[in-house]
Order: sequence, then C-alpha cells, then structure tokens
Amino acid sequence: LQPAAFIATPILKVVEPVLPGPASVSRMLTALGLFPRKGCYLYGGKWMAGPVFPEGMKVNSLMGLSSNQQFMALPAGADVKPGDCAFLRPTQSEAVLQHFGSIAVFSAGHIVERWPALPMG
Repeated sequence: LQPAAFIATPILKVVEPVLPGPASVSRMLTALGLFPRKGCYLYGGKWMAGPVFPEGMKVNSLMGLSSNQQFMALPAGADVKPGDCAFLRPTQSEAVLQHFGSIAVFSAGHIVERWPALPMG
C-alpha cells in the first residue's frame, strides 16, 4: 500500500541551530552527532504525523515540541529555503485531517479535485 494523505506545511526559517545556554554545549553535541548542524522551523507543530520530506528531516528531542513553530533537524546537505514546503504523513488521519479544510487531490502534477474532510463529532 502507498500513503494516501500528506500534510504540507511551509518552512518558515532555515537555521544553524544553537541550544539555549553556552554555545560550547551546542558545538560539543554537534561534534558528537547528537545535535544537528542544520535545522528548520515549520509553521504549526506537535503534528500527529511523521516527517517525509525534505528527506532526512526529523524531530529533535533536545529542542522539544512546539504547537506554534516546530523545529526539525535536517541533514547538513538539505537544500531548502523559507517558503518551501515540508511534508508529513499523518499517523491518525481521521483525527488530523479534521483540523484542516478540504483535502486537495493531487494527480499527474496537478490538484484535480477537493474533498471535504469528515466533520468532527
């Protein structure tokens, strides 16, 4: 089976992340491979969804979760910029999709239809 639904959310910022506190801690954790060299902030957060694109994007437990702007770790070579979209795959589509408007049906490179999500309740 192939995934049928994805969430697209804008990338707000692309950063060389630094943890709060002494910069030496971030440098040490980065050198040990425990903290990313590159990251981005997504619109929204605490998604009930797993990261799909950009390839290699993942949640970073040291930065924690946010419902406003979610920080995501990126591979050092990720080629993204503000305004690009990140894609997430819902883990509970019946719960997640109700928080959005209609579902855009994408086929052959175009949005071909819009489907309403089931109402809450």
